[in-house]
This record gives sequence, structure tokens and C-alpha cells, in this order.
Amino acid sequence: MFEYCLVILMTAGEAPAAPPPGGPAPAAGGGLFQMLVPFLLMFLIFYFLIIRPESRKRKERERRISGVQKGDTVYTTGGIIGKVWRAEGNEVILVIDKDKDVKVAFTRSAVFDVYKKDGDPGAKPSPSKATVEETKA
Repeated sequence: MFEYCLVILMTAGEAPAAPPPGGPAPAAGGGLFQMLVPFLLMFLIFYFLIIRPESRKRKERERRISGVQKGDTVYTTGGIIGKVWRAEGNEVILVIDKDKDVKVAFTRSAVFDVYKKDGDPGAKPSPSKATVEETKA
């Protein structure tokens, strides 16, 4: 496929050969439009299978992160799981360990995923207690 595309690109700029005198006229070439159709089709397939779904996922994640509220459970990019104690502006303060009153401040960009409080409609399930305990260890 790559070699075929390379040959098409290399021969696209060449002028058509002059017909031999007295011989039959050469068949009409495909032209630029016929050459671009496969590339446009490949781009459309690439767009609908890769670019558009990733864009939707990114927008959904940004929406969840911008809506972080007190009491939500979040995962950070560093792998820390905690409950939001305060979220103001670009800063999110997480409670990592209630017993020892451990609080850590992060920027919103450090939040990887958000799990809402239990009972919120459409919320992801909160992580299991075993997962939280494994993370603390």
C-alpha cells in the first residue's frame, strides 16, 4: 500500500507522454481528483475511528475534573486516591488518611479521574475499600 502511494505521488507531477505520431490516443489519466479520493477516505476513517472518540473522552474528563466538589473521591496522576476536602480555583486539597489527618494539595491538572459521592445519578462507582487500603500500604 505504501509503495503504491509512493508511486502515485512520484508520477503525479510528470507530464503525460505525447502520443506517438499516427498512433492511437492514450487513455485519459485519473487526474488529481481520482488520486485524492483514497487519501480523503483514509482521513475520514481515521477521524471517525480515532480523533473524534478521543476528543469526546477528553472533553468528558475535563468536565468531570472542573466539577470536582467536596466529598468526591479522586485519583491523581501520581496514583494517590483521596477524598476532596476543599476545591477552590485551580487547587484541590485531598484527605489521604482521616486517622492521621493527612491532607495534600494538588492542582486540578494533577487529578486523573473523579468518582462522585455515592448516590449521585450517573456517577461512577466509588473504588472498593480493598483498593484504597492497597494504595495506602
